[in-house]
Amino acid sequence: MPAGPVPTAPTTDPAPSAPAPPPPRPAGTTGRPGGPLGRARLAAARLYSRALMRRPPADWSVPFADGRYGPAEPADGRPLTLLMLGDSLARSLGAGRREETLGARLAEGLGHRLDRSVDLRVLARVGATTAGLRHQVVRAARLRPGLAVLIVGGNDALLPLSLGRSGRRFAHLLGALREAGWELVVVPCPDPGYAPGFRAPARWWGGRRSRRLARLQSRAAERAGAVPAPASETEFHDRAGELLGPDGVHPSPLGYAEHAERMLPSLLTAACRPDRAGPDRAGPDRAGSAGSAADPA
Repeated sequence: MPAGPVPTAPTTDPAPSAPAPPPPRPAGTTGRPGGPLGRARLAAARLYSRALMRRPPADWSVPFADGRYGPAEPADGRPLTLLMLGDSLARSLGAGRREETLGARLAEGLGHRLDRSVDLRVLARVGATTAGLRHQVVRAARLRPGLAVLIVGGNDALLPLSLGRSGRRFAHLLGALREAGWELVVVPCPDPGYAPGFRAPARWWGGRRSRRLARLQSRAAERAGAVPAPASETEFHDRAGELLGPDGVHPSPLGYAEHAERMLPSLLTAACRPDRAGPDRAGPDRAGSAGSAADPA
C-alpha cells in the first residue's frame, strides 16, 4: 500500500541515534527478547540509554513500512528495490505511522520521480552498530539488488568501540554490497552534538568521535563508488521543537520528511547510473519481493 507523497520542506538531516533496546518485530510491535540473556541485554541497553539521554523514549516501537510504493500504473514495469540499512535513523524511530518513516518517504518519492514501482525493505535495527550491520548485509544478499541506503555509526561513536575498526568494517561491508550488485547511498555518521536530548558529556565525547568516524565512512564510500548523502547540520539543534521528537534525539515525523527531501537527489543519482549492475540490471529476486511477508524486518 503506497504512502502519501513526500512533502516539500526545507532541507536538513536527522540527529544521531542512541544505543537502544532491540528493535520491534513485524507490524510495529516491540517484542521482548526471550530468555534470561535477552532480558538482561534489554535491561542493560535501557540503563545505558538513560545514562546518555535526558528523556529516553518510553516506546521503542517503529511502524512496519515494508511494501510497494510509487505510482499505481508506472511507466517502467521493473520494480526497484530500496533497502534501508543501519540503526534507528534508518529504521525511523520516532515516526508514528508507516507513511512517516524515512524509508516510506524515500520509496514514494523515488517511485513518482522515476515513474516506477519501488519495493521497500527495512533491515535496519534500533541500536545497531557497524558490527551489527554485518547481519543486515547477509540478509540483503538474499534480495534482488537495487538501491541500499546506509545510516550507521552514531552508536559506535557513543559506545567505547574502536573507530578505526568500525571504519574498516564499514568499508568491508560496502565492498560486499557492491559485489552483490547494490547501488549505495551513504549518510556519514551524524553528530550527537546537535541533539539537545543527549547529556552534555555524550554530546562532547560523541561529537568528536562521530566526526572522525564520518570522515572514515566518507573515504570508504568514495572508494566503493557510493553516492554521498547530506550529513548532520545545525537545524536539528536550532529547530529541535519541530524536527526532533520528545526525546530530543530522534527525528519527529517532520524531521524525517525534511531529511527524505534532502536525500532524494542522492538516491536519484544512484538509481540513474548507467554503468552499474544494480537497479536496472538486477536479476530475479532471490528471496521474494520487497513486500513479501517472509523474513520480516
